[in-house]
Order: sequence, then C-alpha cells, then structure tokens
Amino acid sequence: MRYRSLGDTGLKVSEISLGTAEIGLDYGFKGTADYGKPDAKTSIRLLHSALDHGINLIDTARAYGNSEEVIGQAFEGMTSPPYIASKVFLSKDAAQKTFSALHEEIFTSIEASLRALRLETLDLLLIHNTALEHLRRTEILACLGEAQQQGKVRFLGASCYGEEAPLAVLKESSFRALQVPFNVLDQTMNHQVFPGAAAQQVGIFVRSAYLRGVLTSQVHSIPERLAPLRSRALQVLAVLDHEVSSLAEAALRFCLSLSTVSSVVIGVKSVAELEGNLADASRGVLPEELMPPLQALSFGDDPIVDPRNWQDLI
Repeated sequence: MRYRSLGDTGLKVSEISLGTAEIGLDYGFKGTADYGKPDAKTSIRLLHSALDHGINLIDTARAYGNSEEVIGQAFEGMTSPPYIASKVFLSKDAAQKTFSALHEEIFTSIEASLRALRLETLDLLLIHNTALEHLRRTEILACLGEAQQQGKVRFLGASCYGEEAPLAVLKESSFRALQVPFNVLDQTMNHQVFPGAAAQQVGIFVRSAYLRGVLTSQVHSIPERLAPLRSRALQVLAVLDHEVSSLAEAALRFCLSLSTVSSVVIGVKSVAELEGNLADASRGVLPEELMPPLQALSFGDDPIVDPRNWQDLI
C-alpha cells in the first residue's frame, strides 16, 4: 500500500480507503445479483482485512445504515485503529433553524456517531451533501468549530456534488478535506476543484471511482437507460488496450493517476472483491501518454453520469 498526504493535516492516508455504504445499506442496481449488503460477520472480516492490507482510512456516515455500529464492533479496543471519517447529515431546513435547534441537531449527530463507532474523537467529520446554504449559515460552521474545540473532531471537511459547493468550501479555511465524485467518465472536478484544493493544501478524497458498478464487470448488465455509459466505458478499455486486464482496473488506476488525489474511496462487499481491487491498485498509475485520450472520454456536465439521476434504478 502506498500513502499520500491529506492536504496540510499532517495525516498520511492510504491511497485506497474503504467506503462503508455497502456495509450498512443495500447497494447496487435493484434486481441484480449484486444488490444487497453483507451480514455483520462478513463486514467485520472485511474491515479487518482492509487493515491487514494497509488501508488506514475508513469512510462512513450516519446516513449509511448501521455501518458505524459495525465499524465500532470491528475496531473496539484496537491499539492501532485506522483513521475514521464520518459525516453529519443536516436536515433540509437546517439553514433556517434557530441556533439552539441547529446546535442540538449537529451535536446529536456527532455524539451518535461517536457512540456507534465507540470512539472519543473522529479523525475527520464531513458535512454530508454540503450545499451552499450550509456554508452561508455561519452558525453551522460555529457548531462544527465548537465540536473541534471540544476534541470530538480533529479535522473538518465537506462531501459535495457539483462544482459550486466545493469551490465555496475552499474559501473556508476551517475545512481541510473535500470528498467529491470523480471517475474516468465524470472528470468535472479536475477543472477547477482539484487545482484549487492543491493551491489551498486541502486533501481530496474521491468517491464513485467505479460509478456505482458501471465501470466494472457489471457494465454489461446495467439498465438499458444507461447504455451510453456502457458504450463510453468500453471505449476506455479500447484506449488502454493491453495496459489493463479489466474495466475496474482501468477505473481505479485512472483516479490514482492524479497527484492531486489524496485517496480513492472504494466500496466492496467481500474480502475477495477488496483483494482484487487492491491488486489493481498495486499496478500503479497509468502511463502519462494515455491520460489525454482518457480525459477526452469524460461526459462533462451530462446528467447521465450523475447517479442522483438514477434513484429509481438503485
């Protein structure tokens, strides 16, 4: 396992981190054999295996079903536990609440995460699905800062969609990490967000490297409505030809080829799947001359590449 700096936090994180939405929630395309979640015993074995392979960052959230509870069971009492990143999910009307109600909402979420994870301090706390109105409400930032001062949180960050929110996050010095979607078919974040984060020494975690399974062996069984994604994914394989052995390898190594990326968050359901992904990552970055033709395959701002538009399928 290779390690990269998480911005200016001083943390060295594994270039592959383990996402746990698939541990806590049914995940995948409905009606396929891959839909569902593993049982707690399988999930704990998976978490232990991740550490054995050098992964030192686990990504979770209050919104990921019972993932925090499973993580807490897996790592309780461990002398060298991994870094844990979790998220506070703000209600739709959070930006309009009184300070007292807002404070209660945020601290209730943080303390619930700490109890479930069996921790005294979160290494990283992100605002889940950060919106511009969250950033404009200074009381939200004040509450997060208070949690940090109390030692409940080491570093603050934001999980975002689109370009507007992460660019706004980069203007707030208290946020030292960003989690954003990025993959070979959706490279929007590489236009302004990645360079901006590098300039501000903000760490970048990328999620959706496999685009909900589109950029894996499942590509041939995705819903027909997403057929344009299948066609473009197969073009990725054509560009890489003998460089990779699978679409999943191509997807992961593409993300790892960007030096601005601190860590790629992957979600898996089994040890075998994890080991396959790590074997792909071990082959390192892609040859520099292959990056331009791959960059040309991005869908840009086409809504088809945003899984939020597939909610009826997943």
